[in-house]
Amino acid sequence: MRSKHPVPVLMTFVVLALLVAGCAGTAGSAKPLTAAIKPEILARYTRVSLTTSALGDAASKMTQADRDRVAALVAQKVKERAPNRFADFAATTTDAETLHVTIAFTRYDEGSAFARAMLAGLGQIHIDAEVTLEDRGLQKVLGKLEVTKTFAWGGLYGGFTGIKNVEDGFAEAVAKVVLGESSE
Repeated sequence: MRSKHPVPVLMTFVVLALLVAGCAGTAGSAKPLTAAIKPEILARYTRVSLTTSALGDAASKMTQADRDRVAALVAQKVKERAPNRFADFAATTTDAETLHVTIAFTRYDEGSAFARAMLAGLGQIHIDAEVTLEDRGLQKVLGKLEVTKTFAWGGLYGGFTGIKNVEDGFAEAVAKVVLGESSE
């Protein structure tokens, strides 16, 4: 039997998808593993060096291309939040003006789209990392944080959301750390 009102049913799904669309891209969370970093300490740096690595089995599926994509997203998010804050994002020097940010991924799990589509909470997507900010000129770690982003929505939205959608929220959380906006 055909529905008498196929357009309203379709519109309902579209509206629901748009209402929840922000969840995958919302910022992850950052938890200090060392003493909180004061924003005024970070204010003296004019350049950023971003490096990434994958630690342990939970992040071993992550390729160098995946890590490079997330690092580029972090740089993009920092530029969006503070367009004139840093002069350079590719600095590899150990001078006093370069903030070195290391993103050591500890978990990178795409989950199961099928499980997410069946029931919210199943097949979750996880991205976790230890983010270290350091001054290599002084050979001093300024701070270390655990940054996490999890996605667990179900239904059509959960089934069609992938890890690349969730990377955006993870990158937003790391950008806040780099800018000294995240000291929970």
